[in-house]
Amino acid sequence: MNGARPDFENLLAAVIDGSADEAQLRQFQALLRADAELRAEYASHMRVHAFLQWRAGSAPSKSQLRGTVIPMDPAPPVEAAGENRRRWPRWRLAAAAAILAGLGAAFWLPSIPWLRNARPPENAAALEVLEAEGVATPNAPGAFNAGAQLKLSELRMLSGRLRFRLDSGAVVTVNGPADIHFLGSMRLRVNRGKVTADVSAGAKGFIVETAQAKVVDLGTKFGVDVADAGNTDVVVFQGRVNLFDRDDRHPRRASMTQLVEGEAVRVDARRQVSRIVNVTGGAREDEWASGGPRDGAAVISSVRDNLRSPSDKYFYRILPGGLKEDARAFIGQRHEWNGLDASGMPPWLTGADLVQTFVNDHLKTTLEITVTVSRPAAVYVFFDERSGRPSWLAQRFTDTGLKIGLENAPSLESGKPVGKGPGVGNMAPLSVWRCELPQAGSVTLGPVHEASDDMTRRRWMYGIAAKALPDR
Repeated sequence: MNGARPDFENLLAAVIDGSADEAQLRQFQALLRADAELRAEYASHMRVHAFLQWRAGSAPSKSQLRGTVIPMDPAPPVEAAGENRRRWPRWRLAAAAAILAGLGAAFWLPSIPWLRNARPPENAAALEVLEAEGVATPNAPGAFNAGAQLKLSELRMLSGRLRFRLDSGAVVTVNGPADIHFLGSMRLRVNRGKVTADVSAGAKGFIVETAQAKVVDLGTKFGVDVADAGNTDVVVFQGRVNLFDRDDRHPRRASMTQLVEGEAVRVDARRQVSRIVNVTGGAREDEWASGGPRDGAAVISSVRDNLRSPSDKYFYRILPGGLKEDARAFIGQRHEWNGLDASGMPPWLTGADLVQTFVNDHLKTTLEITVTVSRPAAVYVFFDERSGRPSWLAQRFTDTGLKIGLENAPSLESGKPVGKGPGVGNMAPLSVWRCELPQAGSVTLGPVHEASDDMTRRRWMYGIAAKALPDR
């Protein structure tokens, strides 16, 4: 090959920049036919350009390349200057096709794994990158930038956060590490990692499938997390989804359950479904983790209750440091915590870990909620005392004498906005009660209404928060 190297490099440059004439193309084809190493090098260059053209939405078709399949997931690290992204002229595509046709696909394509094993382009999805933070991939560094228009059949992320909009209208956030396959613009297969889908009306029916389950959107925002252990966690933040067994060839077990806003379940490797009791939220709505906080920075480590019915699938959402003005009070509701007037919340309460509870739990007279903290902390309960208080509250907690506002927000269907800022909106005053835990441990809260209460005089469901005690 050494003797042919100068001629090959000059010819390759001419072919790549589009200046090769017919005689040069014939000479180039002869070199490729005679030398396997040169064929492999030409294949590598062709792959780079095919990827760039696919990203630009102008890749040569299978018919143009005589059966050659262009991969959707880029393998070589490519982040070329602007001139490398230009579209190929028609004659240049024809020249590339002629070279491949002259060599014969059966003669050389089987020696190129990325061509032999590539996924058909029909399985690809067109997407627009909306946000990319710290995205690291094994084979395409720098390819994912905000505003980029891509066509992918698979996505492998080592780390980072990627948010994109599919051409179906579904907005998807992926947190790495992740291994995802696109089966068109309405279907994803998640082999590993966490995805959050925000599905518009036009993309209703969007599907996320895993090794254990298939999640079918019914107009919603939901998350799916596939762990290395083989579990699939499904969390519904808005709307509802249908959950099916992945192996839907067996109709009797195909339909697992329907999940609505505020519900979460785990499907294990045996396809057994169990309730997820805790979901930990982050600074963004699409930042979440099934289970309690794992980084040790949160004060509240878990929340559990005494519900045992298989129909109970609601989760408690733990928001580390989440108590602030306009913080959402309940799962699946628009009601918010605020200062009662313009002075706002007490500074010593702001920044506490917050637990979002369920507004309908105020009707359960046997309810018990156990809050566990990871360090010495003050646990707070925000209680509606308009018609008295239950015995457990005064036994375990002390009234601080201060009140916090619960905004009775208008329904979403009303079209009216939720008030913003302290003292804005229809406020209900709730008393702030405090229980001090001098070391890591738990405290159990009781029901809003005891069995002997007059249930015609309803109280709001209480709120829960906790803040670390200062070092002594």
